[in-house]
Amino acid sequence: MKWADYKKQITALTPREIHEIEIVAQLIHRRIQLGLTQQEVANRAGLKQTAIARLEKEHAIPRLDTLDKVAQALGLRLALVEDNLSEMESSSMEHT
Repeated sequence: MKWADYKKQITALTPREIHEIEIVAQLIHRRIQLGLTQQEVANRAGLKQTAIARLEKEHAIPRLDTLDKVAQALGLRLALVEDNLSEMESSSMEHT
């Protein structure tokens, strides 16, 4: 199942949690797009392969420095952009 289809079925997660999962999904997609193994990304990021595996399993929210290292290893950078996520959460809580 594609992430877009799966995302439509998710009802127990907040918009913020979905956003966090999407960040990790983008990193996984980029690794695969570049044809890199978890070990290769780990070597580039100065991490252990098990750290990349844990990140990709999406069982826990990774630390910011870990995300930054992995992003850089994949030729990406983390950035803050203005968004209405907080307003979306407030709005969704009002409708429940």
